Amino acid sequence: MYIFNSLVLKIASRCNLNCSYCFMYNLGDDSYKNQPKFIAEDTIDAIIEKTKIYIIKNKLITFNFLFHGGEPLLIEKEKFQEIILKLKAIENQITDLNVSFSIQTNGVLLDEEWCKILLENKVEIGISIDSTKESHDKYRIDHKGKGSYKAVKEAVNLVKKITKRADVITVMDVAENPVKVYESLKNLNVDSVNFLIKDFTYDNFPYTIDSNYTQPHADFLIELFDIWFEDKEKIDIPLFIGYINVILGFADFNDVNSNELKSLIIETNGEIEPIDSLKACGQEFTKTNINIKQNELESIFKSPLGNLYYNESLKVCSQCQDCPIFEICLGGRLVHRFKKENGFDNPSVYCEDMVKFICHVQNRLYDVFPDIDKNEIERLNYKEILALNKLNGTSKLDNEKLKLYKNAI
Repeated sequence: MYIFNSLVLKIASRCNLNCSYCFMYNLGDDSYKNQPKFIAEDTIDAIIEKTKIYIIKNKLITFNFLFHGGEPLLIEKEKFQEIILKLKAIENQITDLNVSFSIQTNGVLLDEEWCKILLENKVEIGISIDSTKESHDKYRIDHKGKGSYKAVKEAVNLVKKITKRADVITVMDVAENPVKVYESLKNLNVDSVNFLIKDFTYDNFPYTIDSNYTQPHADFLIELFDIWFEDKEKIDIPLFIGYINVILGFADFNDVNSNELKSLIIETNGEIEPIDSLKACGQEFTKTNINIKQNELESIFKSPLGNLYYNESLKVCSQCQDCPIFEICLGGRLVHRFKKENGFDNPSVYCEDMVKFICHVQNRLYDVFPDIDKNEIERLNYKEILALNKLNGTSKLDNEKLKLYKNAI
């Protein structure tokens, strides 16, 4: 059974922004409307009870609670502090356990009082900001259509001033110039930038994947990687560091996506769900009918969707299985493989982009480190890999559990 050491707590189900690419609100699933706007006290009590059981059963020594939404800072400050105090108590009740906290916010509501509360409670702060002002204000708008970059930039500066560190998440905009993107983020004086690719499926991908597809995401990432790689005072970019470590054999791909693969979601109504990006697959897609008030945390593994998600690297199409760089990407993110007509039995919609990008990174490392073990790493030709993948094509998975899942949806 998969062991996780983090819970994502959706303490608010609404948001004060209306980002156009958001899988929570704008990619076809409006089930959030049926959920409480804020998490209730009895739900928190149930989370504490079931989490303690899980920690003791699996002999965990560390556990993280990530506050998320919607926008988590919509909750009242007093209510948030009550939740923190309750969760902290777990640490005192289990020997040698270290409980940590983090929060992911859009930053608009982040003020000095909030920063003080988060700092006093040792809550690590992550802020979402999209690279340049132009890109951010194009996508990350409020409910009146107004851009939010100015407010979020001020939040980043405030966090940096008070906590001495600023970590941000940026959703890639391949229409932007990578040079401008990197300079903009460095000018923000952030310490790390986690780049995310938009959560499209085959059913809403805005490109046609055919012989004319030019891998725009790869080209963006390649240029950005080269700028970063040559920068002697580079900021941390976990996406790049993760792939370097995998290619050089210092880690496996699970480490690239560790925040997702070691967490599960608790919604404001107590429902236990796998990663919420799967909401992009359709209405109520992530609903498992498993609730923290009636069920144990590990019940998620018994649901078809939960079982699929936590074993996603084992349940890939034949094209992925036969791909020469499968051990590096493991088929990519689950949501990017989805197509209504055949479920997840597909390569990622970003497959060609990631093949091209991974080949570039490996070739750069091959050239930069002349004493690298040539038996372990070699130069790659992405066009040859793409041609091989197209030749192999895709075929139905043999996994019986996945077949049952497909029948279920």
